[in-house]
Amino acid sequence: MTKRLRLEDIAFDETLSPEPAAPPVRDLVAGIPEQRRAARIHWLRHTKDGLFNTVFHQVLRHFPCGFVSGFGPVLVPFLRWSYRDKIFPKRISRNLSALTPDRWPNKDVEAKALDRFWKNVARTIAEFCIVNKLWRTSRIEVEGLEHLDSVRNSGRPVIFTSMHLATWEALFVAIHDGLAGPSIGPFQPEPNRFKNRIIHAIRRERNQFLFPPGQRSAYRLHRLMASGRYSMTIFIDEVRDKQVHLPCFGRLAPNKGNAIAAIKIANACGGTLLPTYLVRTGPARFRMIILPPIERQDEAGYDVPGTVSALNDVFEPIVLENIEQWYMLSELRLPQSFEKSKYAKALSRDNQAAASR
Repeated sequence: MTKRLRLEDIAFDETLSPEPAAPPVRDLVAGIPEQRRAARIHWLRHTKDGLFNTVFHQVLRHFPCGFVSGFGPVLVPFLRWSYRDKIFPKRISRNLSALTPDRWPNKDVEAKALDRFWKNVARTIAEFCIVNKLWRTSRIEVEGLEHLDSVRNSGRPVIFTSMHLATWEALFVAIHDGLAGPSIGPFQPEPNRFKNRIIHAIRRERNQFLFPPGQRSAYRLHRLMASGRYSMTIFIDEVRDKQVHLPCFGRLAPNKGNAIAAIKIANACGGTLLPTYLVRTGPARFRMIILPPIERQDEAGYDVPGTVSALNDVFEPIVLENIEQWYMLSELRLPQSFEKSKYAKALSRDNQAAASR
């Protein structure tokens, strides 16, 4: 009989994302452009950004939550200026416009919505410094606790599914420290090794085991959830192959990724998928909304394609409604012809109907 795996059997350091091998310093002046670029990213850009982020985090973490959140928007002009020549700010602007056709009365109002998106991103970056304080200082209110209670009363393990809205790390904190801890799950590492070290230290502080991608992590998550001792929190709008696949926004549903992993783990441990999300209500203040559980098709478990569709039906309108707080707007790559699609035209009709009411 296989021994049940416990968190106590795993060293916390194994939750740190593996770091790539450092290129030789001499490659900073290499004749081969690819080698020179890789070395300069690793030794110069990432080190510079890492030093700034580390100092930023270590200083702000000692200040009150409201002050830290308010400091974020101060950085917006600098952020937008520093990224002015990058592709992703243009992608953000296009995505916002494409996903909200006819929602805004004019371009000035749409520009203000884009400003709110950037301010939310800046607040989120700053709030990572104090994210572990948010639950214990009562800055996260909860709506829909009856849905969590119903799953608990069924005796099934809980798999929370969510989207990267507002300061999404605060959702991990609320679930782990307050509602259904210990809570485990996967996470998507940052490209910058210094950022990953900061995030790892934040999670160590609250002793939450979130695992980097890989077969070993997937195996551990399955075994840990099978023990019935933990809940799981998983974000299903992750970036994979340089694309955000959920919500679908009229595109084909994915056949792999975090949503599929969540469904398979739920089936393996007899768990229940419980959608939840976070919205910002003020500086360093949030509301966590717990929605009704996704119904199992039968006792055998969830049908994968049908459940992916059900999850999309839950989260797609939520993301559209809260588009200014959706961090993944910068990573979504819509088809070039999206604005002419049936889906976009339906969005336009819905927004026009809403405006006329």
